[in-house]
This record gives sequence, C-alpha cells and structure tokens, in this order.
Amino acid sequence: MNTYPPLTRKAPSVIESPYLDVPAGFSSQENHKATVLKYKIFSCLWAIASIFHMANHNSFSLNLTFFLLTISALALIAKPSSLVRLLIFITMQMYQAYTDMPDAPNHWLLAAFMNLTIIQSYVYLIFKRKSFYIDKAELLNTFAPLVNIQLIILYFFAVFHKLNADFFNTEASCAVRFLILQNNYYNILPPDKIFLTINIYLTVFIEALIPLLLIFRRSRNWGILLGLVFHCILAYNPLNGFYDFSATVFALYLLFTSTSFSNQIYQLYQKFKRQKTALKRKLLQFKLRNLFFFAGSVGLLVALVHYYNREFEDYFRHLVWTGYSVSFIVIFMLAMRSGDASEKPKAFSFAHFSLMIIPVIVFVNGLCPYLGLKTESSYAMFSNLRTEGGITNHFIVPASTQIFDYQKDVIEIVSSSDPFLQRMAQEQKLLVYFQFRRYVRKSRVQQVSYKRNGVPATFDRSKASANDPMLRKENGMLEKIMQFRYFYKDGTQLCLH
Repeated sequence: MNTYPPLTRKAPSVIESPYLDVPAGFSSQENHKATVLKYKIFSCLWAIASIFHMANHNSFSLNLTFFLLTISALALIAKPSSLVRLLIFITMQMYQAYTDMPDAPNHWLLAAFMNLTIIQSYVYLIFKRKSFYIDKAELLNTFAPLVNIQLIILYFFAVFHKLNADFFNTEASCAVRFLILQNNYYNILPPDKIFLTINIYLTVFIEALIPLLLIFRRSRNWGILLGLVFHCILAYNPLNGFYDFSATVFALYLLFTSTSFSNQIYQLYQKFKRQKTALKRKLLQFKLRNLFFFAGSVGLLVALVHYYNREFEDYFRHLVWTGYSVSFIVIFMLAMRSGDASEKPKAFSFAHFSLMIIPVIVFVNGLCPYLGLKTESSYAMFSNLRTEGGITNHFIVPASTQIFDYQKDVIEIVSSSDPFLQRMAQEQKLLVYFQFRRYVRKSRVQQVSYKRNGVPATFDRSKASANDPMLRKENGMLEKIMQFRYFYKDGTQLCLH
C-alpha cells in the first residue's frame, strides 16, 4: 500500500513545486531516493562503458571528439547526479557514433540509439511537466523500459542471425573459431572436436536463455547473473577487445535490477570510504611498521606492473576489465541474496506509445540483411550469416524476402592495382556493387578488372570521365548508414565480423 507524508498547511505549495517530497509513481520517499541513486550509478556505468570502448580502440585522444568524449565521461563519473553532464556526454557519444558511421561497431551504434532514447524521454517529460526541471528518478523510469526493450531486441537478433547452416558447421562457425583462439591463448580445454561442436549449441542456448530469463520478473536476477558471467568470459577472447561490448551490456543490466543492487553498491562504497579514512589516519602516524608497509606496498606494485607488462599484451583486459567485471558480479550476487523480489521494477512498461519509435528503428535495423539492405551494424556480428547474391544460408528466412536489390548486385574482383582488392581476388571473396563502388571512389583505386553479376568490366581512373558511375557519390544518407561485409564465392560463409 502506498504511503505518503501527512498533509500540512504548506502542502499546496509543496505540491506545486517541482521538488516534490514524494513524486507521483513512487511509494515512499525512500523508494524515490533509491531510484535517484540507481540513476546516478547508471550514469557512472554508462560513462565507464564508453571508456572501455575507447580503450579497446586506443582512441582517448585520437581526435577532438574522442578527447571531448573522454573528458565528458570523466566529468560525469565525478558528478553522476548532474543531468547536464549526462546530456553533454550522450550528445558527444551520439556525434562520435555518427562520425564513425557506416563503420560504427554494433554496440556503439546501439549505445547511440539508447542515448537518443534518453534524450527523447527527457524531451517528453519537459512537455509533460511543462518544466525544464525533470526529476531524475522519473527520467530513469521513463527511459529504462525502452532501453530494456532494445537490449532484448539485440539478443533476439544475435540468436536469430545465427540460425544458419554455416554457424552450425564446425569448419566455418565463429563459435568454433572463438573457442580455438581463446583456448590457444589460455590453454584451458583439450582441443577435442566434441568441445567445438558443443560450444556452437551452447553459445546459441545461452544467448537465447539470457533474454528469456530477463523478460520474466521471477527469473530476471538469474538472467542478469548468467549474462554477466557470459559477457565477462567473452571479453577475454583474443580475437577482439570484446570488453567494450561487455561493459555496455553490464551497464544496461543495471536497468533490469531492483534498487537493492544500487543500495548494495552504495553501502560498499560508503564502507570503503570509511575504511580508507581509518587506514589513512593510522598510516599517517610515524611508525617503522608503517614505513615498511608503505615501502613494501610500492615495491609489490612495481613488481606486479613489471610482471603484467611482460606477460600480457592487453593489460586493460587482464587488469582493468578483470577488476571491474569480477567486482560487478560479486556485488550483484550479494544483492541477489539480500534483495526483495517485490522491489523488481516493471521492465517493459513504457510511458507513451510515441516513445516506441526508437525501439522500432532498432528492430528494423536488425531486419536489414533479410530486406536486402546492409549486412554490417545489423547485430549480425560473428554469426556466419550470408544473404547476398540471391541466396541465403539462414534456416528460416528465404532470399525472396529481400525487397531491395543491393545484395543481389554482386562484384567479383579479377585483378586490381589496389592491394586490398587484389587480395580479395586471390581469396575469391565477393562484395556487393554498392560497397565496391564506394571503396573504389574513396580509396582512389587506379585500376580494377571485375565481373558484375558475371559480366566482365574494367575501371581505369586515368581514362574515366567525371560522369563515370564509379566516381559518382551515392545518396548521402545511404552512404552514411549502409555497410556491407564481403562473402565467399564457394558459398560457405567463414567467420567474419
């Protein structure tokens, strides 16, 4: 039963003020405070996820935008209660994602969609409240269900795209390649084919089970825990710095949790601060024991830095990611044990149907390969999916669903002065005409012989006129959003991004 503070003679002025003691939609002041705390922690985790992204690409100061994104992320972590800092940070992330397009990674594009959702929710509340003051707890409760839906959509397509013949082929599957690379690096499992086959089915099973557990309130915590462990392990694969993707998912899982998890984080933080203050007070007292302790700690730190610098190439993965992910999982397990099941939020109840526009766009983005549109940045990463050239390896969706012809216009390279295209010819890789023409124009390819849908053709830049189709720019919007992966002539789709 909802409880509210008793009305006083000053109640009308309190109700008219935007700074409500107990805003509508919250059962008590404690519940409201806990939700504000959850908002602050999400802001921190969301900024940390972008730092993992930039660390993976060594891009903290790659250009001015990345530098400003780094500064805005650190500023948000320093003061996560600031809505202005959050808006600046997510605007910078969206701008960087737009700049990276069409080469933006899947998680970076999804983060941009989710940031757009936060801004949309903020604008919605401004018009709803007719005020620029927006309660942070209400903002969180407005955008969280929409972001949750988008994460479920991501998982849906991550599984659905893998339902193809080549993902279940041990000679081609990305699941096999991932396991071999990870096992070669860490040497944990025996190199037996049975493990490779099991890993294919286990990957699909886990990626399907996580969203199913997240959907239902009773099983949600187990879904989060399974997802945390799965993405924690995935981040150690040497094929790619997957900790950027995993850190993004970690932050989004917070939106599925009850306030008990946020409270657990805050309590541990406060305990750490108290212990740090007490330890500092003791160590500042001059004693030989303290001097030896300090010198020993510095020596141990230097020894650890020397060891990790020699043994591990990717220190960020093995030190920073390990510390972050393991701490996150342990704290969540503590919260699972102490949390109240009745506190779990309604994960998918959105405030207004107009706010569903971005989740719909996210879903359509995942459908693109089956519509004949782009094959990159459509959540088909490492899925072995092939839909080009009028054929498909998918078990369910036929090639006839493609209402656009971009994927049917196929190029086979015969020879070229460009090293990349020449290598594609030697490896018998094909690509669609849209991607081929953009590459020739942007890379200023001098000469290339090719077959377009089986018809021989040649492009020679020295003889080409200004009106040559190969030099004409495609529609600007399409150039920005459309990206296609290459595929193999023999029909088997080996593991590609």
